[in-house]
Amino acid sequence: MARLDEKSLKKHISSKKFNNIYVLFGDEKYLVKFYTKELVTAVVGKEPPEFSFHEFASLPDLNQLSAAVGAVAFMTEYNCVLVRDMNITKYSQDEYKSLLEIINNVPDTTVLIFTYPTKDGDEKAAASDDGESKGRKVSFKAFCTAVDKVGVVAEINMRSATALEHQVASWADKQGKKISLPVASRIIYCCGTDLQTLSTELSKLCAYAGDADEITADMVDKIVTKKLEAKVYDMVDNVIYDNLDKALSELYQLFAQREDPRDILRILGFSYVDLYRARVTLESGTTMKETADFFKYGGRAWVLNKATKKAERLSTNALRESISAIADLSEKFNSVSLNEEASLEKLIATLSIIARRERDYA
Repeated sequence: MARLDEKSLKKHISSKKFNNIYVLFGDEKYLVKFYTKELVTAVVGKEPPEFSFHEFASLPDLNQLSAAVGAVAFMTEYNCVLVRDMNITKYSQDEYKSLLEIINNVPDTTVLIFTYPTKDGDEKAAASDDGESKGRKVSFKAFCTAVDKVGVVAEINMRSATALEHQVASWADKQGKKISLPVASRIIYCCGTDLQTLSTELSKLCAYAGDADEITADMVDKIVTKKLEAKVYDMVDNVIYDNLDKALSELYQLFAQREDPRDILRILGFSYVDLYRARVTLESGTTMKETADFFKYGGRAWVLNKATKKAERLSTNALRESISAIADLSEKFNSVSLNEEASLEKLIATLSIIARRERDYA
């Protein structure tokens, strides 16, 4: 059957019309873990009887797995077998054939679930269509193809920015707090799109809010732990909006926090590429969604939307000049010995001059 996304998997679990075999994986590990728990609960309940629930991890012994799959359900309608983070590439060809024999002969009274809540099962980069790959005898891709013929494969990836904002608002509501979607967006901007991180940071905010009914942007800026990406993007904002002193202050703070200058430069480059893509999108008359889809931004599509107003302040040529300056320093980082912190400071000043010249010309 066709692969399921989050929405269709949720509907499938609610229907209680179970298949006998599942593979759950994807970029969003929090959701993979969540839906694995939902599926197991739907099949055998929150506290399944010991004889009707069998759990394995990493690289299960195939004889033991076969025995568990063939067990008779006890006090439940189904016998449930859960395998977490199985490293399919560790099996030999003969072992893989034995595994395929198991999945092709799952009894009607058993639900076999392969889930990847902490590790990446997807070997896209190395796997080929026939299951052979560089240095590997079997591949995750081939395994999913085999399961797809007899069961359900669900790939759960990052949600859109809008969906994430509503999720954050829903979590806040469950903790007795209100939060506007723009403030929820600010949390996502600071923390990234990982749901586990967002959940943790929101819990911190709710505790900090105390008796206050609503979480504000000021609370977010005071309490939320910003990722390096958010800190660098804020620095770029100050460069573009002619606040060089603030931009340099933020750069010095990153140095004080022992952030690697090469990581700062790399993210600085990403931020200007985002600005350039947003600018070209505006000039071409296409939509940010089309650009995000073309460059495979996935759950980070919101970055382009946020770049739109800043991109309007700089011409395409100014952005090209800025990216060229960043690329030149990156090349020097990899070819000559230099004071990396001083070089980054000079680069920020150069980017500010380019942006200021643009405004003076306008």
